[in-house]
Parts: sequence; structure tokens; C-alpha cells
Amino acid sequence: MEKALCPDCDAELKVPNGVVTGEILTCLSCGLELEVSQINKDCMELRELVIEGEDWGE
Repeated sequence: MEKALCPDCDAELKVPNGVVTGEILTCLSCGLELEVSQINKDCMELRELVIEGEDWGE
């Protein structure tokens, strides 16, 4: 199991083995949903998951 830090509250996240780019993780400390945006050999980049709604021209 790998570890990463939440970009919002700096809590340590336990990341399951075999996680892939695009996978969604949730910080158990603050509840923020994070997307795995990049995986390198020695680090993993997480970003806040943003779900964009449809724009109906309003």
C-alpha cells in the first residue's frame, strides 16, 4: 500500500496497490474526493475532483 498527502488538509492517505490514473480516492479526514492525475515511480499526483455540470446557457 502506498501513501500520499491530501492537498487540502495534508492528511496521509493510504493508497491501495494497483491504483491507476483517473481513479477516485476519498480523504477520510476531510471527505475531499481526489482524482489520481499522475503516477511516477516515486510520487503520485492527486487533484481535487471537479464535476462540471451542464451549461444550459443560463
